[in-house]
Amino acid sequence: MLLISKIIIKEWLKALVGSLFSLLILISTADLINGFLRGKSIIDVLLEYLLKLPDLTSKILPVTCLLATLFAFNRLKQQSELIAIFASGYSYALIYRIVAMLSLSIVGLQFLTLSYFEPLANSKKRQHIQKSKASEGKYLTRSAVDGGKFWYKTNDYFATFLFFEKESKSLIEPIFYFFNSEGKATSIIKASRAQHEVNNEWKFLNLTELTNLDKDGFHQKTEHENKMIVLGEKADDFYEFEADLTTLNFFQLNNFIKKIKKTGMNILEYQVLLMKKVALSWSCLIFALIPLGTIFNPNRRSASFGKNVTFALLFTIIFWSLFSFSITFGESGAWPPLLSVFLMPSLCLLFISYGFLKHRKLAF
Repeated sequence: MLLISKIIIKEWLKALVGSLFSLLILISTADLINGFLRGKSIIDVLLEYLLKLPDLTSKILPVTCLLATLFAFNRLKQQSELIAIFASGYSYALIYRIVAMLSLSIVGLQFLTLSYFEPLANSKKRQHIQKSKASEGKYLTRSAVDGGKFWYKTNDYFATFLFFEKESKSLIEPIFYFFNSEGKATSIIKASRAQHEVNNEWKFLNLTELTNLDKDGFHQKTEHENKMIVLGEKADDFYEFEADLTTLNFFQLNNFIKKIKKTGMNILEYQVLLMKKVALSWSCLIFALIPLGTIFNPNRRSASFGKNVTFALLFTIIFWSLFSFSITFGESGAWPPLLSVFLMPSLCLLFISYGFLKHRKLAF
């Protein structure tokens, strides 16, 4: 039995490596050619490709698992080895177990890619974004710190805020540090929320203001329930800050969601973003197990390369289409995040379980 297990493991790993390199070369070639056609230098093209590599890898790993199972057992069928394996008393359950264990390593790799390597690459990409001359010094220092604080700088003030809420066009928990032309602090404004009204006017709610910081003597502290203040930015200037969420790793993003949840904000979209990393990781297991339904018909006449490729293509298109469809419902709030993210993976697992239980009487 150990020898048979080694044969199955060897065939699956060979098919996995071959499929991974084939898909990676195919996608990479197209991406590199596109970069050269846009007139970029070799260094810029290679740099962009390296930064895109985690994203490309995360997209092809599930499909790679699907192809690995299809091609591995198709090869065993063509050489009549699959019939011999079952004739020796080897069970279907053991094959499912072996493929599941092998694919779990890819699940771990996918989770690392989505949760760490991809955010790191996004962070490097953000650092290479050229600042527009029209911004007049805005966003010279800006980053998402652990926990989600955003910082930016203009010619007149530094500012920090917890998050920008798109629906209400509001800065959550903003603090503004104003300074004069000599670089000395003049005033500090802290509020629970700053809501954009019109043009560059913002309504600060529950505002505390410290003034006369650049003068001798004590500073002056005033509090207002709300106050209109003119800033150098409009609401549109803050939409870019949301892109920084893609630079947070899994645990940083989770902490960020917990923090903004206390403000009463709608966090469904960000919960979906977090849960997708888990769902897409476990999709590698699902993609690896789905093709195992073909082992219940070990006759090599049923083994067709064309059928396998067609099946892989159709299943991939259907799965990702329905998965994206359900994710949209989750981001809009129509469905709970847990349901929208794990609906398709759960249905696929039920289908796999049904197929195995239906034929398990043949496995023992």
